Amino acid sequence: MNRDYSRTEYVFGSDALHRMQQAEFLIIGADGLAQEIAKNLALTGVSAIRIFDPTSTSYRDLSSSPFLRLEDAESGAPRDKTIASHIQQLNPLCTVEVVDNPSFSSVKELIQPSKVVIQTCCLPNLPLGHVGDVCHAEGIPYIMCTTNGLSGRLFCDFLARHTILDIDGERCEDITLSSCIIEATSSHVCNNGMRDWRFFFSTSKIHDLSDGYTVLIRDLKFVAVDGSGAQQPTVSMERLEKLVNQQIWTISITGHSRFEAVPCNSSIGAAICSFLSELKQKGFEALHLRGGYVKRVKEPLDMPFLPYSEAARTPQYSDLMVDFSKLGRSDVLHSIYSVITEAASVGHTSASALLAPETVWNSELARTNLDGLIAFCIEYKGSRSLLEMCLPHLTNNDNRSLLETFLMTYNGQISPLVSFMGGWGAQEALKCVSGKYTPIHQFYYYECFEALPPKDSPFHPLNGGFNLSKDIFRPADRYEGQRMLFGNRLQDLISRASLFVIGAGALGCELLKQFALIGAATDTQSLLELTDLDNIENSNLSRQFLFREKDIGKMKAEVAAANVKLMNPELNINARCLRVGEETEDVLNSEFWLSKTVIVNALDNVPTRMYVDGRCCLYRTALLESGTLGQKANMQVIVPWLTETYGSQRDPETSDDPACTIHNFPNTIVHCIVYATSEFKGVFEQGCADFAKLKTEGLQPFVDNLLKNKDTIEARLLQLQTICMKLPHCVNIIDRACNWACALFEKYFILTIEKILSDFPVNAKDKDGNNFWSGEKRPPHKLTYDANNPIHHDFISTAARLYTVILGNDVDISSETIMSIATAYFAASSASPAKAVILTREVAAKQISNFLNCTYNPETISQLLADDTLFDQEFLKHLSPWGVTPRALVFEKDDLTNGHVQYIASLANLRAENYDIPTIDYAEARRLSGSIIPAMVTTTASVVGLVGIEFYKVLLWNNPDLSARHPLADYKSAFFNFALPSLQLSEPGPCTFVECSTTKEKITPWDHIELPKTVTVQGVIDYFRDRYKGDVDSIIFNTRMVYSSFGNGAVALDKRLAELVNDPPGQIFFIVGCSDPDTYDEIEVPKLCLVN
Repeated sequence: MNRDYSRTEYVFGSDALHRMQQAEFLIIGADGLAQEIAKNLALTGVSAIRIFDPTSTSYRDLSSSPFLRLEDAESGAPRDKTIASHIQQLNPLCTVEVVDNPSFSSVKELIQPSKVVIQTCCLPNLPLGHVGDVCHAEGIPYIMCTTNGLSGRLFCDFLARHTILDIDGERCEDITLSSCIIEATSSHVCNNGMRDWRFFFSTSKIHDLSDGYTVLIRDLKFVAVDGSGAQQPTVSMERLEKLVNQQIWTISITGHSRFEAVPCNSSIGAAICSFLSELKQKGFEALHLRGGYVKRVKEPLDMPFLPYSEAARTPQYSDLMVDFSKLGRSDVLHSIYSVITEAASVGHTSASALLAPETVWNSELARTNLDGLIAFCIEYKGSRSLLEMCLPHLTNNDNRSLLETFLMTYNGQISPLVSFMGGWGAQEALKCVSGKYTPIHQFYYYECFEALPPKDSPFHPLNGGFNLSKDIFRPADRYEGQRMLFGNRLQDLISRASLFVIGAGALGCELLKQFALIGAATDTQSLLELTDLDNIENSNLSRQFLFREKDIGKMKAEVAAANVKLMNPELNINARCLRVGEETEDVLNSEFWLSKTVIVNALDNVPTRMYVDGRCCLYRTALLESGTLGQKANMQVIVPWLTETYGSQRDPETSDDPACTIHNFPNTIVHCIVYATSEFKGVFEQGCADFAKLKTEGLQPFVDNLLKNKDTIEARLLQLQTICMKLPHCVNIIDRACNWACALFEKYFILTIEKILSDFPVNAKDKDGNNFWSGEKRPPHKLTYDANNPIHHDFISTAARLYTVILGNDVDISSETIMSIATAYFAASSASPAKAVILTREVAAKQISNFLNCTYNPETISQLLADDTLFDQEFLKHLSPWGVTPRALVFEKDDLTNGHVQYIASLANLRAENYDIPTIDYAEARRLSGSIIPAMVTTTASVVGLVGIEFYKVLLWNNPDLSARHPLADYKSAFFNFALPSLQLSEPGPCTFVECSTTKEKITPWDHIELPKTVTVQGVIDYFRDRYKGDVDSIIFNTRMVYSSFGNGAVALDKRLAELVNDPPGQIFFIVGCSDPDTYDEIEVPKLCLVN
């Protein structure tokens, strides 16, 4: 089976994806981090992965290893050979090999066949850093990526000259220009030849351009005007248009939708100024008439890299990778890591001492080990300048607590950190071979020591005594690597945590893996609930690693739950296929929400996110929220009464283009795609559904169904008319299908355009006397069918094929047949019997409306359906003899053989041809019409790692011991963009509140008033009057008003409030509307909750 890498292709582009899929990688290491990197590379579809790490599997490995099992640790199986088969199963098209120890005699021989070498651990004769120096000398890029306890590092060496083809990953798309103003100024001199003239542009929407960008400007139309402003069409502006269009310009921003531009080519600039000056001498000026697009053009950038031994002495960090609470931390971590690496490379005891089990949370030994590393620096600094640079950071007393914690946790391993760093490591490797996006230059360091319980907390490992054999090193303990960091008490909390994971897609798969490895929901009384409505598709396999080819068509939640149990059989998991929303509140009720320790979103839509956020507020439950978009990701932690909620901050709503623009005045290919997609769904989905109902159930049931919603009757009949339009006599389905497709071509690209130009001729003026077709409005022209034009042929062939599909006969129509029928159709004169009398959408809609005359009854509709000018009666009579069984289509973007996207792409591109709009290829049409979100497994893995780190913290948010709770400053919200690269970790926004005007109480989204279910409506009114000094005007349950002080509300006063909503089990929430009795102003009050 061919893999569908479309989501990755939309991130990197087809050329870069091809380069990635030709690349071979060597991974030195097979620990959890190496497994994460290998998993991400295999799913992306690289050509080959070679793995070397014969280290025996240990129990400590299991806490961060998705592909190692208990039996592997029991037998001490070699890590590389054990994980290889698991990596191979992720993608059969990727070759996964294990390097045998005797197969190479030197580092040079080991690395030679590789495009990139990635090292995650130090192995005998393969010290970290030294391998990188050998790689640099041999011309092979090198990545060092390691994790130790709660810290990690990433180093990239992409050789002396690495060319970046796309520095930021932002899509370069055509932006419509609404105006171009040319100003004459005698004082302006530009070094690009633009003397005395300046060009200012406005865009139809807010642009995302920046100062200094180079852009391509094209398709501008100009007209000469005289001193009075009268247009002079006889004065040729062709030379100016040739000079201005298809040129590269440099821009400077003058506003959100404005910029100034000068040509990059100074000779072009001089020629433009010469033409404008000559025009001015003749008494004319250049005026922008209409049209114009601007598109960013990215220039390649070369970035130099140093080998590890040189780069470590003068470390460079990516400026945008920052934790705002830890500025300057990178130098400290670079120093401790570098010293350990140097000590290990010479076999110094100060490095080997760090690996002893006794170092775990041993403060005294940590001090001793730090002193040993300092002594090593002093001893060797004369011969190793790097050590002299590091020494001040190690001896600074301000850093001592951090460094001792680093050493006490050095040997632990946790899945969240491995996931986070593994995503970055794999992404940097893909950047290297693809040339896309800016790499980390050259070091990145990360630590999350704030994930440890607060120091004064009884959950902190140093408090309350610490017994290594009892609390950490237990026999056959799969959580050993994690227990070394957090101790036994927090591990128990993790196992008792019950979770609700919403979504089993890319985010959901990574989250499930993470929760399985850390041991969440493994206590007998705990449960991880999972829900997802979708089934598995081919396009999922490149990002959602719990699924295989054999799972396609099965439900995601069920397969994900079964497969994640293989990682940790102790996990208690229940898979559901339920939508999360108001319609399932009888199942996902108050008892369900209250039983959960943490809610974890893995969603791809805002409405469900908002609903879950609301549930978490009602039931005072912590929420972990994350999302991805191509190279970008964000993560938000929501803690009751501590942080703001998800709904506290919303992105501004994007406005849709007006319908008149889409239907009559498109100026971008997006407008054309929206139109084409709408037409597909209107005809092939709704229209065909009605046609199938009419054929299979008969006239009366069809009419009865139409009458259920009178607002849609005419629109539905219009779609049905398109399917059953009057055509010349057809001998069979193929003949009908081909003629129908030709008629559609004529309708869309000829007659509709003729109607628009009849209403608005090219020389039309608006009510103010200005050109109607100006600015963004582009005058269309009708098309002439061309059998040699591939887009013309694609439209007719795809439309004909889809027509046979909706008639229940998917027929393979030959190109010769299509061409023959189409040629005859378009050659016939309009009066010929071989020519259909095509009704445009507007004409057909008007005829239907006039016929019905707002009389919607079975008789009138039946008479309309019998009108042969609208509905081809001969065709309807032939349905049975032809064996037609109509069926509706459902738009499916990921089936590359069904013709859906091909139809939309050809329709959109022909419409673009009508309006002289640049066309797009099939892949871009698929993305736009299917609203496909670009996605990468690396992005998902990294952001889920950050979610997991916050999970450790939220477990303690409501602990009865206040000292156990993390302060707001410990929590982190995150946003990152691999392409820049940037990572911003910051303190979440604090909890928001409103003030009650009568009592001055601060009311948060988490607050509610609890009253017994026995309370009456009058009791509620009395309570709110006494506490908030206000009158209760309304009480609302969900969206239904159950009490209003206006009208007949008095009849409900003595009834129990719960009775008015049929006494649902569990907690019942209401919104109470209160007002000041004196001013009638609204009073902010908490929600009301009825409890047993």
